[in-house]
Amino acid sequence: MPPPDPPPESSAAAERGDVRVTPVLAAALRAAASGSQLEATLHDIVQAAVRHVDAGYGALGVLSPDGRGLDRFVIVGMDDHVRERIGRLPAGHGILGLLVAEPAALRLDDLGDHPASVGFPPEHPEMRSFLGVPVRVGEAVFGNLYLTEKRTGDTFTDADVEVAQALAVVAGMAIENARLAERAETRGRWGLAAAEMATALLSGADPDDVLRAVCTQVSALTDADMVGVLVPSDGDPGTMTIVAAVGPVADDVEGVRLPLGDSYLAVTQEAGEPRLIEDISTMPVIGTRAAVVVELTAGYGPALVVPLGSGSSRGLLATLRASGRPPFTPDELDLLSAFAAQASVALELARAQQRERVLQVQADRDRIARDLHDHVVQRIFATALALDRLSRNLENDHPEAARRLSRSVDELHGTISRIRTSIFELHEAEDASPAAVRRRLAEVLRSVTDGHDVRPDLRMRYERDDLPPDLVLDLVAVVRELATNVVRHAGAARLTVSVTVTDEVEVVVTDDGCGLPPITVRSGLANLADRAERRGGRLTAAAAVSGTEIRWTVPAPG
Repeated sequence: MPPPDPPPESSAAAERGDVRVTPVLAAALRAAASGSQLEATLHDIVQAAVRHVDAGYGALGVLSPDGRGLDRFVIVGMDDHVRERIGRLPAGHGILGLLVAEPAALRLDDLGDHPASVGFPPEHPEMRSFLGVPVRVGEAVFGNLYLTEKRTGDTFTDADVEVAQALAVVAGMAIENARLAERAETRGRWGLAAAEMATALLSGADPDDVLRAVCTQVSALTDADMVGVLVPSDGDPGTMTIVAAVGPVADDVEGVRLPLGDSYLAVTQEAGEPRLIEDISTMPVIGTRAAVVVELTAGYGPALVVPLGSGSSRGLLATLRASGRPPFTPDELDLLSAFAAQASVALELARAQQRERVLQVQADRDRIARDLHDHVVQRIFATALALDRLSRNLENDHPEAARRLSRSVDELHGTISRIRTSIFELHEAEDASPAAVRRRLAEVLRSVTDGHDVRPDLRMRYERDDLPPDLVLDLVAVVRELATNVVRHAGAARLTVSVTVTDEVEVVVTDDGCGLPPITVRSGLANLADRAERRGGRLTAAAAVSGTEIRWTVPAPG
């Protein structure tokens, strides 16, 4: 399609070297300063350049942020049908690639005669005369302005070069403003994400949930395909555990222990410095342990790895894109590093808050234990002594009253024993190790059966050691209640308590006594049934071969 006829005065003005582009420049400057509608602004600038240098076609190629190629191409002079027949847009090879590599004004009489020319694709309009100028502001180059096919059939003039250079500067300002606005918006999104993360952590949210949310935010902000948080593994130097991940295979990699070997991850973790990796598949691997890193990063290329935390507990925040995707930029590395630094501070503050809460709870427990021991127990003990003396005085004259008082004294001693057990539990509530749980259950059985004709037998099978303290407290309370019921009501000679901790926590209490009333009658068993239901479990009672079997089962947290 032939290009439109130029304004009659344009060519003559160009020959005089007196091109009147001031109104065009003013309008272009206003558009560039607005920082909005970059595509329309660049199109107007190219159209003005085509009109004022009397060219048939014009284009503006915008360099990608890394400066390696063109990521935007604005064309004037071709209609949509011609563009569709040509197919793909220029990628920055040939003459265009020369201008990218050497950003300087270039005038040619015939494009085809230049050694760098690679020809035109099929259906491309014929082009001979050529003028290219860099789009720049100061030393920063943003792309190039291309003009072809001088309408007069001559070459482009010095005046044409001046017009093109003036408009190219305006185009550079527009691109710079747009990128500054985009960068400010991006930084705002990162800042908002960091604030949300810090607020969630400091408000007491579960750190694992927050780390997973962090991965989700980082994935969206960096347009990544996989994001993961790695922390040092306990008791295994040189190994890290993926505690949170977001991506196609996140469920498969969470919880995986990752021997770092001499990979990029190990270097970053040791040095504590952020790293931009062009292709993580090229990382050096020394030793068979690092092969796990290679397996998990297969199919990925560009990567950002930044430290999370400090010292021996330093973790890593790894961000990956699939092979073949655009590389990460230094700006993205800086933003991710700043985000990780804020996350590190927030995590440390959250851990400090948790430690403070634990210490506060422990202080409260110590205070309660002291009050129970110094006041409650002493008063009950004094009351028991007084009743005991009274019962002895009544043995001869009122034997029935003496027996009733004696039973009351025994009950008071039993209450003292249970209070002392509770004091013991208050001191050791945070220790949920198998050994500590066994000691506490053994102490419970000893205190409950002491002074009674019941022989206790405690059996434990532990396949995990990470029960939360609140579940351990429930476990102890269940054993105490069930054992107390057997001692008081079953008339048993033998009491067996079996505790199994796997994916479930199961307590089975059997006795050889006369049996227990139904659960609905026994408030203690009803309370235990309620404890089980709150945790998604159940309590069942059944007649055993001799006596009764009570089974309390709840799922263990994953």
